[in-house]
Amino acid sequence: MKRKKFENIDILASLEAIMKQNTAYFQEDLECDRKIILERAGSSNTDDKTLLWLSRDTGTECLRERDVFIKGTVGHEIWCYYAESGCGHFLAYAVELHGIQDGRAIGNLYELDYAKHYGRVKSGAVSSQKTVLVYEHGIKDMPSVPYVDGDPDPKLGKFKRFESQPDGLEVLAALLLEEKRRRNKLEPGVLEDHITVLHDRMIWREACRVAREFKKIQKPNRPGDKGFQVELSHTFLPLASAADLERLRSVLSCPTLSFIHVNGQSGRVYVAISKDDKRSIRLPKRYK
Repeated sequence: MKRKKFENIDILASLEAIMKQNTAYFQEDLECDRKIILERAGSSNTDDKTLLWLSRDTGTECLRERDVFIKGTVGHEIWCYYAESGCGHFLAYAVELHGIQDGRAIGNLYELDYAKHYGRVKSGAVSSQKTVLVYEHGIKDMPSVPYVDGDPDPKLGKFKRFESQPDGLEVLAALLLEEKRRRNKLEPGVLEDHITVLHDRMIWREACRVAREFKKIQKPNRPGDKGFQVELSHTFLPLASAADLERLRSVLSCPTLSFIHVNGQSGRVYVAISKDDKRSIRLPKRYK
């Protein structure tokens, strides 16, 4: 399915809806993202207006695009770390902020292929040998570091922010321009339709996982030799409603399938089937 762009939308409401299709734990991370996005939406600094946002199974990340493309920055390290971990399911987006209207951050949202985007970051990111510290009454340079203490300066006053300065500003500018051109080519989409697709994919992924787990089991593993069982994923169950479980049952299409809620073990649910039905378990058709 082609990736889409969603223009002139409420960014925070949209990210929250997306998060609820993928982030099972630490959804409170979005509150940190909210502060970042509202601050950047009201900023006069052009570099603050384009962000990269990542939904993980366990939390979210909100980073400046500029920083992600500079080696040694926190943004670059975080964006690459999760791509290289190979663990979990990720949803990645670029955010372009237009400003604040009625207390809401308004802008454009662009779907990213996280793996491909990471490849461009890894191969194209520029190095940095200098960090600029910005104070209320001026700036000063220091060797490139990922963190600073944020203490006030006796002469320059209160610390405001710091930025890593790339060795080649022109190279970084060209990289960011190409990223902008790339995402501008995406077809416009409707966010509500996108959320529906994400929800359908969540159920499809769990159905595939359950089917694969059943295939691995060689002998009945239900108590009392009653059949086979597979535990629902701890990253699927917190996001799934009763209606989603019924849809999962339909996708797996097994006549004797049932859900077993284990008493005394909060949050544990098993998919159970009879001995005779194991052969009927098939991987669901590929999601389009």
